[in-house]
Amino acid sequence: MAGNILVTAVGGDIGQGVVKCLRELPAYYDKLIGCDTNRYAAGAKWVDKFFIAPHSSKEREYGLFIDSLIRNEKIRYVFPINEDEIKFFNKNRSKYINSVKIFINTPFILDTFLDKYKSMVFLKEHKITCPKTILLSKYSGGLIYPFLIKTRHSYGGKGVTMVNSHKEFEFYNKKSKDIIVQEYIGSKHEEYTVGVFSNGGNIYSIAFRRYLSGECGGFSRFVELVHDTKITKIAEEIAKLTGLNGTINIQMRKINGDYSIFEINPRISSTVYFRHFFGFQDIKWLLDTELGKEIRFVPKYFKGVGVKAYTEVFFDME
Repeated sequence: MAGNILVTAVGGDIGQGVVKCLRELPAYYDKLIGCDTNRYAAGAKWVDKFFIAPHSSKEREYGLFIDSLIRNEKIRYVFPINEDEIKFFNKNRSKYINSVKIFINTPFILDTFLDKYKSMVFLKEHKITCPKTILLSKYSGGLIYPFLIKTRHSYGGKGVTMVNSHKEFEFYNKKSKDIIVQEYIGSKHEEYTVGVFSNGGNIYSIAFRRYLSGECGGFSRFVELVHDTKITKIAEEIAKLTGLNGTINIQMRKINGDYSIFEINPRISSTVYFRHFFGFQDIKWLLDTELGKEIRFVPKYFKGVGVKAYTEVFFDME
């Protein structure tokens, strides 16, 4: 018996992407289980069984829900999708270590890269190019407008605002807490997203130039495969420095031929199915690593563009 797989947050684009990858890997599970806080989660239509979950911020309630799901649905593997759920499983990883495999990164990687300020401190300490980043509480000027303000623990482009003038800055400065101020670098037309996977030995990466759904963040609306040895070296360096044994996503912009990293996501990213389609199958590799199988990256294409599609899903029809 292969066992069952649970994917959380199947209402979002990342959860749906993971489900799409797994639907192409039927030999790895008996049933695909999904959950989401929204009963009308689109991904509910693409899993074998769907459950409505409490919000992970309600830790006790969410924990009881997950325990029941693991027990009653015979879950073998769990793919936590959003960052709040990842934090829950990180905090409670010892509870599940002997009963189910939770695909999350190490505490060090999560602690460093779930915090946008710590991420930049890490990069600076290792002399990896990144934008100037200062805690708002310590900012006394010096950045050229426009610049960005970001909440330290936001994701998916949430909590990111471009500030164009001192008047705007004063408005946000009075209202905001737990904020960083970050130099605005490069052009949105030279933004890259890089998937990095390591099983503790081999390191693989894939890079796309991406075009976002929003000015200051959001999901990748369409991507174009690129090949650049500079990006490959950056990906390998970060994987080695962090002892990566799993998957992360690096976001960077190209400036005068070099790359500056402005964010690292220590989780599966919204480009997961784009990567999978091009042969970079990190969802499969996570499962293969757990099963002791050999990992090989065999690119399916050397050129191509992927476009995020929209569709309709229907519920409660009579």
